[in-house]
Amino acid sequence: MKLRVAIMMIIASSFISWGQNWRDSLSAAHTAYKEGKYKEAQEKFVSAQRLAPEGVDLSKDIGTSAYRSGDYSSAEKAFHAAVDKSSTPKEKSRKWHNIGNAQIKQKNYQGAVDSYKQALRENPSDEKARYNLAEAKRRLKKQEEEQQQNQQQNQQQDQDQQNQQNSQDDQNQNKQNQNQNQQNQNQQGQQTPSNSQNQSNQNSQGGQALSSGAQKLSSKKTERMLDELMKKEMETKRRMHGMGSGREKEQVKSGKRW
Repeated sequence: MKLRVAIMMIIASSFISWGQNWRDSLSAAHTAYKEGKYKEAQEKFVSAQRLAPEGVDLSKDIGTSAYRSGDYSSAEKAFHAAVDKSSTPKEKSRKWHNIGNAQIKQKNYQGAVDSYKQALRENPSDEKARYNLAEAKRRLKKQEEEQQQNQQQNQQQDQDQQNQQNSQDDQNQNKQNQNQNQQNQNQQGQQTPSNSQNQSNQNSQGGQALSSGAQKLSSKKTERMLDELMKKEMETKRRMHGMGSGREKEQVKSGKRW
């Protein structure tokens, strides 16, 4: 009996200590929030949520502290968790409104539009949500226009870079062609004699042909001269022979031979 009482006292003491810790964490979180220490308040609200009894939901407090500290991603998650635990349409509308606010801070304008629409479905009389919806649509349109302009600028830059690269390639190709043509001309100049050399060769060949012709003409002239000399010599011999025969006849006719 005494042992049971002791166990009960230990359990009760543990519950009292646990409850005191939860209350202390919650109180510290509220104090930090009031003092504007929103990041510290967020951390203490998270600790208090871990220690809180079942049924206690601190998602809204966590989300609000995160939103005020600039941690919009954590705020969005906390507000989403709070929506599921909201019991009335107005409470859900406020949570969706808060989700939209966190999304618009992250420039997730399409998500904000959807959240504000959901807030108005839960509470059509929420004029603030209606105003924020119009603002989210305006920012979404501007964002899409800027994205389209950036895309066009990037495409133009890519096209300009491609054109510049093509132009550079063409210049390199032209330079290679010029170098190749120059090499071909140099090779042809080495293989083909120059005009002066050709003319000299032609003159030399012409001189050889002229010399050969001259030799032929000289040979014929010489033959004619020899023929004439031979004819003259034969004519001289005949005349001399004729003169000798006349004398012999005269000697016979004139008298005796001594």
